[in-house]
Amino acid sequence: DLVDELWQDQAKRREIRLGEWIHSWDTPREEDLIQNFMSAEVSKELDDILLPHIASLQKLLDSPDLNQYGAEAYPVIDYILRSKKKPDGVGAYSIPFCGDISSHEYAKIARWFSENVPGASGQVEKWLGGMPLVHAFTLVVAHRKASDFEKRIEARNEEWNDSMLLKMAWADLMISYPTNSFVADVDLECLTALEARMFEDSEEAGPAGNQQWGLDAGQHHRRWNVYVGIPDEWVSARDYSESELEVRKTLPAPFDRYLTYVIDSAAPYSVITLMLHLWSLQTSYPKL
Repeated sequence: DLVDELWQDQAKRREIRLGEWIHSWDTPREEDLIQNFMSAEVSKELDDILLPHIASLQKLLDSPDLNQYGAEAYPVIDYILRSKKKPDGVGAYSIPFCGDISSHEYAKIARWFSENVPGASGQVEKWLGGMPLVHAFTLVVAHRKASDFEKRIEARNEEWNDSMLLKMAWADLMISYPTNSFVADVDLECLTALEARMFEDSEEAGPAGNQQWGLDAGQHHRRWNVYVGIPDEWVSARDYSESELEVRKTLPAPFDRYLTYVIDSAAPYSVITLMLHLWSLQTSYPKL
């Protein structure tokens, strides 16, 4: 039977064992992809685009004096100088633009930068979201959209050169957005809202919020601890009763040990063998 979050219903929650799923708080989000960029796929395309520019990327990473660079070759520096941005505590310039580069692509480029630019892996705070990486974005966009940019210049009867290409790529970074920028993951938002109601432990939730799921029914699926990692904001101080966490129903010890062994064991079990074991155990112990 389907049930809702059983808000404030302590008795019903104690009767229900939960099947295992991936919690909303364990589900990767866009910002997680970027922070965990070393898990991104390796891209051969980025080798072709960025390897010729290793020296200039390393220069941006190692040399904080912006006045030594030509603004035409580095549109991001021209932006910093014109906007009079100040460096942060580690001497890095935070740049908010990535154009229509998706979070997955962002992570790929960040991984490439970390693995290929000398010294980058040891000073991530100086380039992730900063000037050197954004220049790499500019180079990637310039490569991918060169033919489109060139057509626009020809239509305006203007001179086409590498400097113009980089300027157009930078302009594209500033005004473009990924196609999914404003798309919400409705399923994840709904799961988050449901879990907040299921696992909130507060005065409003009452005793039903104090880890009550399945206490009168037995272990959750695969002995899953459903409360690991709950967001701190879902748990607030309140007065508790010791009786709230009383376990009133458990599996017979041999039965519980056997199920634990089957779940944790790497040994193969046929369906027939498993059913015979369960049948023999249930003939020796009362059915639950």
